[in-house]
Amino acid sequence: MVSSVNVNLPTEANPIEGHYPIILADAHARFRRAMRKILEEHPGLKVSGEAGNRYELFDLLKQSPPALVILDVSMPDLRAREGIRLIKLHYPEVKVLIMVLELEPEYLFQGLATGAAGVLPKQYVAGQIFLAIAAVRRGEVYIPPRFWGDAQPLAKTVTVNETFVEPA
Repeated sequence: MVSSVNVNLPTEANPIEGHYPIILADAHARFRRAMRKILEEHPGLKVSGEAGNRYELFDLLKQSPPALVILDVSMPDLRAREGIRLIKLHYPEVKVLIMVLELEPEYLFQGLATGAAGVLPKQYVAGQIFLAIAAVRRGEVYIPPRFWGDAQPLAKTVTVNETFVEPA
């Protein structure tokens, strides 16, 4: 199965508006607290829950599915591919933005291939999280600037295949 996904690169001109509930799923409580503080500075965003493991995450999803799950790619008991697959299977309307320590192409490609709405390196959270959320909220796929290449067009198309993702 091959399909195309329109990817508009986010800009400061694309704000986040209105109520948007988010679950933070990361094994590190300190990181979750820092993320919550950053996110809740924006009036439209609400962290509806925090999960440190897979059981907490799926318990929160059962209670009240959010609009977005921000999922750490390396949670010890829930790897991103499995997490995305399970979330999309049981909560197809929930978007998943994966967080990575290292910005490696395979995280981007595997994440998009399994249904993630984007990938964001943890070191860029402060500067890009609102751009990533705005893109995801508009139904777009967030791709970090490193993958834009020399030309930074207003939109890109990503071809999604069941086993890999390849920039078109």
